[in-house]
Amino acid sequence: MSTNQRKIQMTVRLEPAVFRAAQEFERRTGTPRSVLVAEAAKQVFLPPPHESPETRMENLSKRVLTRLNALERTLGTELQTIKELLGLGLRAYFNHTPAIPESERDAASLSGRARFARLIDLLNQNLHDGATILNDTETHHAT
Repeated sequence: MSTNQRKIQMTVRLEPAVFRAAQEFERRTGTPRSVLVAEAAKQVFLPPPHESPETRMENLSKRVLTRLNALERTLGTELQTIKELLGLGLRAYFNHTPAIPESERDAASLSGRARFARLIDLLNQNLHDGATILNDTETHHAT
């Protein structure tokens, strides 16, 4: 790009790991992050003159596939963590909650249905609003 041309400013959002890597690279080399991001964009969008469109697409496809594989590993780890958390919660519930006496089971069943319906309503609301129980927990710890 010619130095006489005015650059266009834009805001980008980076994943935390990418941001930390950019910070570390900036610290080591002294190259500002904005320059790093601009250079990365050039590599993706402006191929070298000697690179064929097929080679460019192949390289881009390899980068995307590598990123998708990393994302798949991350999602697998998160899913395993969620399964483990759910299992631990259920184990704790069964270990510490006594069985309901026969005479109280009908009332407990009705109460359980109502509480479950409230849980599903809250889940739907949180998913729709983008809310998370983790924010609620952080609020309670701060007080």
